[in-house]
Amino acid sequence: AKLSDFERGVSREFDSLTTVMITLTASHRNKRNEWRCPADHMRDVISGWDTARKQLYHVLEGYRWEYARILEPHEDGYGHLHIGIAVDTDDLDPQTFRSVIESYVENTKSAGSEAHDLDKDDLGDTVSVNNDVDSLSSYLAEYIGLYNDETALERPWSEQMFYAITWATNTRRVNFSNGAQEIISDEQFRRETGLRPEDRGDSKGDET
Repeated sequence: AKLSDFERGVSREFDSLTTVMITLTASHRNKRNEWRCPADHMRDVISGWDTARKQLYHVLEGYRWEYARILEPHEDGYGHLHIGIAVDTDDLDPQTFRSVIESYVENTKSAGSEAHDLDKDDLGDTVSVNNDVDSLSSYLAEYIGLYNDETALERPWSEQMFYAITWATNTRRVNFSNGAQEIISDEQFRRETGLRPEDRGDSKGDET
């Protein structure tokens, strides 16, 4: 529901919507080719994003933009990160975000440049830029997984492991930028009341 409100909000407020997807990961094995502690791996990914996010603000300075951050499990239960960014422009390409990926790799010891396609001019699968995404919420929800009637303990073991890691590290699976949260709140108000967000507080009941 929040992703749908995010989509409606940016589509309403942005004149030219471009969506950018950045994928960040880290090695699941150490130098001895042994499996790393999954919680340490998760902390590495999140810490690296916290550093790269500062570079993202620098890269998109002057644009209006917001993001949704989504963690997704690999088939082995380890997590990786997708950042879905909505930007009010139609003049971006993957190279715009090269310094963001470089910052992440440089500040995350377990993240390699090869895994993040830094050797490719188009940054491969690490960065994608789209000007024609029909449904932003569906585009982002693909990375959250399928919804069905199964309980958490009925899901595949890799997903159960991933949920346990997020719980153990107190990590939110889905998070939004502050501005995105405001957009979501406005759309929820509009959807539930039929009023414009700027009309908050103008009812007679609020004046008494």
